[in-house]
Amino acid sequence: MNMPSTESANGPFLEPKARHHAFDIPGWLRVARDHHEGGTFGVVRDIATLAFGPGKLKPYEYFFMGLYEGDRIDAAERRRFMGDRARVVLHKEAIESEWLAVTYDKLLFLLAMRGQGLPVPDVRAIYHPGRNFADAACLADTDAVARWLRDDAVYPFFSKPVESTGSAGTASIESFDSATDELVAADGRRVSVEQFSREVGRYHERGYLFQERIATHPEIAPVCGMGVSACRMLVRMDDGKPVLHRATWKIPAGVNMADNFWRDGNMLGALDPETGEVTRVVRGIAVDAVEVDTHPDTGKALKGYRLPEWEALKETCLKAAATFPPLWLQGWDVALSDRGPVLFEVEGDGGGAQMTQHAQGRGLLDDDFVAFLERWKKSAGDRRQRLTGNRKKR
Repeated sequence: MNMPSTESANGPFLEPKARHHAFDIPGWLRVARDHHEGGTFGVVRDIATLAFGPGKLKPYEYFFMGLYEGDRIDAAERRRFMGDRARVVLHKEAIESEWLAVTYDKLLFLLAMRGQGLPVPDVRAIYHPGRNFADAACLADTDAVARWLRDDAVYPFFSKPVESTGSAGTASIESFDSATDELVAADGRRVSVEQFSREVGRYHERGYLFQERIATHPEIAPVCGMGVSACRMLVRMDDGKPVLHRATWKIPAGVNMADNFWRDGNMLGALDPETGEVTRVVRGIAVDAVEVDTHPDTGKALKGYRLPEWEALKETCLKAAATFPPLWLQGWDVALSDRGPVLFEVEGDGGGAQMTQHAQGRGLLDDDFVAFLERWKKSAGDRRQRLTGNRKKR
């Protein structure tokens, strides 16, 4: 089998890691002090207080979500924001981690969804020395990948690692130019079949998927272009029943092939969970964050826009969430395509909370959600006690 090689002289085509917004905490502090009611001291005091508060915020999260804006967020609301360290605590105290495997591995996830007849992208091929999926082509090595790209692939397609986050390693390929033996990406970049196949080889351990490329809903395309956008649906399990807690629209802009917020220019839209109406749109982070009302590419209104087929999207998401009852908090990415809702993936611990909170300008830790977390922790504690008791009996 051909093993993965190093990057070409032109650098990698498939981004090996998700890029993140550049952090400039000293620069952010110089701007933030003018917007905080307590000036520099107030900002520093906030950061220290919130680090040890219920949300366990890191300094960059404080700035990322603009919590220094005293005219928009008061001291009580700041304490309702949740950070990644609080998420880590949840992992230790409440999450049944064995259930997360099916959410990390995209093949297992797709099998679970297909088993219920739920809509997911069609898999056309999988690169891995041993894994297979339904009737998809099995590509055991990078030579087989290259042959498939030249002879059998149906264009356009979208490809991604079996295990990845933040759109790392993904590609949206428009066509194959046989005259130059190159793939043409949706953003206009070109890459040789040889280089692309070699870079796919990095993922030989877990695998790499080639899927149909989903087309966006015809009512959404005039608003934000042809790029497919997904909604992050934050679902919680209340007494075993999935409930949509909050919803965020990941809005693509420019030439971005994915809707991930770390890609320059992309936006986040807060959604009313009942109606699918956009209530707030933000672009950028920290001192560069701005609220916008219209899409920069199309000029169409974003704030006040209602996503089409919202009830169908919610119904699909909640039916899928019921597949994983022990995962009390789930973060689903669901797209509205030209054939209706399509499930992309799920984060079995709800995913990073910054995106949802930044979009909506309010923290997750309101009284209702805190009570939910306490029920979850108690249930997890009771389960551990039962398991410990059963082991002692044996």
